[in-house]
Amino acid sequence: MTITHEALREAFRARGRQLWLVGGALRDRLLGIPSKDIDYATDALPDEIEEIARSLGAKVSTVGKRFGTIGVLVEDTWVEITTFRGDSYAGGSRWPEVTFGRTIEEDLARRDFTITAFAENAHTGEWLDLFGGEADLRAGIIRAVGDPATRFREDPLRILRGVRFVSQLGFRLDPATAAGMRETAHLIATLSQERVTAELDKLLQGRAPAAGLEALREVGALPHALPELAAMPGCEQNRFHRFDVWGHTLATVEAIAATPETLRLRRWAALLHDIGKPAVRHRKPNGEWGFYRHEVVGAELAAALLERLRLGRAESHVVVLLVRRHMDRPDPADRRAVRRFMAKLGGHWRDLLALKRADNASHTYDDTAYHDALEAACLRAEQEEAEAIRAESPLSGDELVRMFDRPPGPWVGVIKRQLGAMVLDGELAPGDKEAAARIARRLMGRD
Repeated sequence: MTITHEALREAFRARGRQLWLVGGALRDRLLGIPSKDIDYATDALPDEIEEIARSLGAKVSTVGKRFGTIGVLVEDTWVEITTFRGDSYAGGSRWPEVTFGRTIEEDLARRDFTITAFAENAHTGEWLDLFGGEADLRAGIIRAVGDPATRFREDPLRILRGVRFVSQLGFRLDPATAAGMRETAHLIATLSQERVTAELDKLLQGRAPAAGLEALREVGALPHALPELAAMPGCEQNRFHRFDVWGHTLATVEAIAATPETLRLRRWAALLHDIGKPAVRHRKPNGEWGFYRHEVVGAELAAALLERLRLGRAESHVVVLLVRRHMDRPDPADRRAVRRFMAKLGGHWRDLLALKRADNASHTYDDTAYHDALEAACLRAEQEEAEAIRAESPLSGDELVRMFDRPPGPWVGVIKRQLGAMVLDGELAPGDKEAAARIARRLMGRD
């Protein structure tokens, strides 16, 4: 059962308990943007919060109870209600230890940044802004509450939250806050991977991802959060690039076109597309830097990184595919080459074309005409040659087994791939089983 915010507030008031609206919902309201998350803080302990919610017949989640948080379904949205608290961080621990406070002032003093350290009394409407959060919001500044290094030692994840806010809000770090991050960045290694990945994922999907990534580097967090990318800054390139590998990567992440549905996939692909360059960089005979086969090495490195981050297998597979194929350059006038290009991408040619366009954004040459021609050729092939793109063998595995009266084995895949390639090249008509059977017999030496 879902309940209303009014019923929730009244139930806490009847118990004589405080209830304060806190955190991102207030920040977003001040910024004039919609908020998905609603959080309350209270002097009630977790057991009592749960008891109050259940007395209203509400659906309750106790997943975060050991951290002082009870989830309650309010007006069809999950709301978190947390006991006034203060986090502390034990060296080597992967999660913050929780102690409960007694006042809202104590609770706000333990929060990470001023732009989330204000509160509104749900009973009276009283507003508390003890640390100048509204002024920092207006100025676009991310400032730690109290001593920055202390805040980040309590929970090093706050370092990543801070640089994530740079990306999401387009704000800048207060110098003292950035210094505190640099002092404590090594503690990121003590965090659970799930927490780190969640912050990096949000950072990449923000409105200013290049600024967020650069802040990650500037505060010394890059080697601890994404050590696989630590060799990019300072890795010089050749005359075809305006920036080093890191600068080029940031420009690509910023430039890649995406819809809300493709944003996550394309931003990760843009971030990792040149991950192989530092490993393969070499001097060519003309004295310029070369990066031969960086896309091949990069795909291997990207796969290992994404597995470590536990980003999700299906999306990780596509990111690796895009990294591997981002140097492919088929001739738009060659219909067979275009079909092969599309077939290798398993339906993600639009994602790769978006990556190629973004990749070119910081090159010293303009490849727009080629990309336009390739896009037109792909659209033409998609419309006119859908059957050929799928490159299906006219004969199934079962049909081949029966035809040759042999047990299934690797030989079946070999024959099917060859027949599919011939369909793709126009040498065999889709669905022509008779011709396919003749070719299969020849391949098996039985013609």
